[in-house]
Amino acid sequence: MYPDPQRLEDISSIRDAMRQISQEASVAVDLLDAKVEDGHLDGRTEARDVRAILELIQSLTLEVSEELDAYQDRHAP
Repeated sequence: MYPDPQRLEDISSIRDAMRQISQEASVAVDLLDAKVEDGHLDGRTEARDVRAILELIQSLTLEVSEELDAYQDRHAP
């Protein structure tokens, strides 16, 4: 029995989006680590930078959730 190509494509897309979310979160942590290590903290800059990354993660999370809902609708028993 061979896997359904559409199902594999759907799961791959969801996996890739989740990987991107993970990478964006890692960027936020690395950014803060570098700022703390350098001692260049002013509060506003860090908040702005992290907020931008969090907004991107939120957008990606919504997209993944919608893809997952569509996947479940297409492949529900």
